[in-house]
Amino acid sequence: MDKKVLKVAIAGFGMAGSGAAAFVKEHRDLELVAVADPSEERRLAAEEKFAVRTYGDYRKMLKEEEIDVLCNKTPNFLHAEVAIAALEKGCYIFSEKPVATTREDIAAMLKAEKESGKHIQINFEMRYSRLSHRIKEIIDAGEIGEPKNLLFTHISGDAGFIPHKGDWRADLSKVGGYYIEEGCHRLDLMRYYFGADPESVEAIPSPNLRGPEAWHRGYREPACTLCFFPGGKFGNLITMPHRAVLYTPKGMEPELGHEYGVSITGTGGALKTDFWRSSLKLFRYEGEKGITYLNRTEDYTGLDQNFLHHNSRGFFRDFIDRIRSGQKPFMSAFDSWKTMAVVFACEESFRQGGKRIKVDYSI
Repeated sequence: MDKKVLKVAIAGFGMAGSGAAAFVKEHRDLELVAVADPSEERRLAAEEKFAVRTYGDYRKMLKEEEIDVLCNKTPNFLHAEVAIAALEKGCYIFSEKPVATTREDIAAMLKAEKESGKHIQINFEMRYSRLSHRIKEIIDAGEIGEPKNLLFTHISGDAGFIPHKGDWRADLSKVGGYYIEEGCHRLDLMRYYFGADPESVEAIPSPNLRGPEAWHRGYREPACTLCFFPGGKFGNLITMPHRAVLYTPKGMEPELGHEYGVSITGTGGALKTDFWRSSLKLFRYEGEKGITYLNRTEDYTGLDQNFLHHNSRGFFRDFIDRIRSGQKPFMSAFDSWKTMAVVFACEESFRQGGKRIKVDYSI
C-alpha cells in the first residue's frame, strides 16, 4: 500500500481499545480517524483523551469514515459481525482473539476475507511475543532434540476474574467459554511450539470449590487439558483458578499470585520458562543413561512484561508494516482457525466431562 498515512478506526473502546488508540497516536504513519462504542461514557473518554470522532454504532462509522485498518476490540460474540462488515467496507482487520465464538461465524469471516482481498490478523499476541519466539528458536535450532512433551501451568489469582454485573464476560453466551476466552492462547502456543496440530483432546473439569459466583469470567475452568499430537507428542495444560499462590509478579499484586510457565521435554534436552519471572532454563541430556545437566539460563528481567509475552503493540506494528509491503500476515486467519478448531474440540470435551474428542479442522 502506497499511502503515507493509514487511517485507523477502532470498534470497542474498553481497555484494549484505549491501548490501541494510544499506540496509533504515537505513530506518524497512522491516523486515528474514529472510535465506535455503544457506551456514552467510553465515547466521551475517547473524545476527551484522543480528540477523535466517535460513534455509538460501528456500522455508521464504517459508512461515514474513510478507513484503511479497523482494530476490532469488541466483545467475543461480536467479532465476526464487525469483521465481516469492515471487510465488506474494504478494511484490513486487526482483531482480538478469539477469532469468533462459533465455527459458522469463522467460516463466514474466512469467506469474507477471501472475497475482500484484504487480510485479518487475529491478535494471538503470545505467539508473536519475545519469550515465545525465543522458545520456538531454541526448538527449531534442535537444542532439545525433537520436542515430545509439553506442560503449561497456569495458576491465576482472584482480582479481575470474578464476574461483575453488566460485564459481558460474566455472560457465558457472550464470552463463549474458558477455551474460547483464555485457553486459546495456550492451545495456540502448543501448535506453534510443536509445529503440528493435535489430533484429539481431553478437557477435564476442575472441582467446583467456590460455586458459580467465583467462576472465572462467568465460566468454570478445566483442571487439566490433554492434547494428543501426531508422532506420540503430548501437550498438557494445568489450570488452577482463584488461588493465592507463592509468587506475585510486579504490577499484578491485587491478583494474590499468578503463576504461569511452560516446560518442554525433547529427545535431547528440555527447557523450562517462567513467564512472570522472565527466565528460561535450558537442559541437556548426556550419555547412555541420559544424565541431565543445566546448559544455560537466559534472564530477561528488566524487559517489559508485555514485550516478553503479551506484545500486542509489536504485533499490530508488524501487521501495519506487512500491509505496506504487500506481505501476508505473520499468522494467517486460516491458521488462527486451526487453533479455534482445537478450542472447539476442548469445549465439547469439557461439556462431556473430559471425553476424548477428535479435532475437526474442516471449515
